[in-house]
Amino acid sequence: MFGLFHIIALISCCLAAYVSARLLRTPNKKRLMRILFTAGLILAALEAVKQLYIFIAINHGTYDWWYFPFQLCSVPIYLCILLPITRGRLRAAFLSFMATYTFISAAAALIFPEDFLRAGAPLVFHGFLWHGILLFISLIIIFSKAADMSATGFKRATLLFLGLCIAALCINIATEPLMASSSGIEHTYACMFYLNPYHISPQPIVSTIQKSTGIAFGLVLYVLSIIAAAEAFRLYIISSRAARERVS
Repeated sequence: MFGLFHIIALISCCLAAYVSARLLRTPNKKRLMRILFTAGLILAALEAVKQLYIFIAINHGTYDWWYFPFQLCSVPIYLCILLPITRGRLRAAFLSFMATYTFISAAAALIFPEDFLRAGAPLVFHGFLWHGILLFISLIIIFSKAADMSATGFKRATLLFLGLCIAALCINIATEPLMASSSGIEHTYACMFYLNPYHISPQPIVSTIQKSTGIAFGLVLYVLSIIAAAEAFRLYIISSRAARERVS
């Protein structure tokens, strides 16, 4: 990490996402929904290629549940594709979630891409492209002012996040015996949202906390830290908009 390739890829992804979101921003909600739906289809296609590549080329026909597409960075696939058929509070929660939590997850992965930097050239390319698209999704929602950035809007996004955390935890628990009986693959357990209750987290700071305080406490602290980061970003968006309004 933080070598020349990483820095160039990081800057390129951020610039491409920022410029694209600025150019495509729109107050037209129908057009925004079409853009986000298209982004969701692109993510789904990229994920399908990734799953096939890992299953066939890397694991030779054995499925590695570590790569099951239900990480925090995978959620926008489903939200973007479902957006056109959602309405009201559910759509608002989706948009607020992707404006805050998706931005935090994408930015964190691009700054600390340890997982996919060591995964081979195809997955490295996929990783940077993927998280660049996530940044684009977050930024175009923010620039288009489509998300509810109020405390109520963030509360709905956070309830969605917590629901997804519970689902991720259930997947990790359910697949534990499947992974224990698998052989010939790199990983020995699934770690959706990095919330596995049986294993120390691969996240550097979280793993240190878990080793000294226990896995459960570390998981709770990890979830709370993500919520805090998303809330800080929401407040930054609000303050930036207020500052621009004062200037204008």
